[in-house]
Amino acid sequence: MEDELITLYTREEPMEPVLCARKEYYDNDFTKYGEHYPALIDVFLFNKSGEMLLQRRGFNKRANPGKLHTSIGGHVSWGEKPEFCLVHECMEELGAPTFLFSNDAYDSAVKKLEPYTHKAALVKEVKEFFRNYSQSEIENQRKIKDRIWLYFGRYDGPTEALDEEVAGYEWFNLDTLGREIGNKPDQFTSGLVLYFNDFKDEMKSFVNKYCKN
Repeated sequence: MEDELITLYTREEPMEPVLCARKEYYDNDFTKYGEHYPALIDVFLFNKSGEMLLQRRGFNKRANPGKLHTSIGGHVSWGEKPEFCLVHECMEELGAPTFLFSNDAYDSAVKKLEPYTHKAALVKEVKEFFRNYSQSEIENQRKIKDRIWLYFGRYDGPTEALDEEVAGYEWFNLDTLGREIGNKPDQFTSGLVLYFNDFKDEMKSFVNKYCKN
């Protein structure tokens, strides 16, 4: 099987994408590609009850097999935009058509399209940022860096795992998730724990505004 071609960036030239094979990067990430950050999308989906959907990573995955992570996530392939990566990753992993709206348009989009969230996800961008995990208190033993496009969305549809790299999905109330992370941290990826700690307030704000508790 041909190696996936992914997109890298540097902080110094954030508008200039760099082509790299995925295996080539991760085999040489902190040597040959020490200044490069792979482009990723990560998505958190919430249902009308305010629960957050977490994906259980496939047991065949090289990193964190069987652990719970973001709703949807993936590398931005070479030649595609994060917005397209968002759409195709949601289709491939969850089977859900996904519509991305600007922050300005999101309120009205949810208001008009909420009756259809059992068929499609309504998503908005939360933040785009560079993250160096070696500088994190949680992940400081991992030599990993990413440029991330982070999205939140409303979704009330089915959660059948369609991709062989996905072992299943589970819904979590945010308060319950916080307790589970504290009591059983090993069932979650450290990346998920980092997201929860860094964006807990934004998650709660999204739930309060766009979900019916």
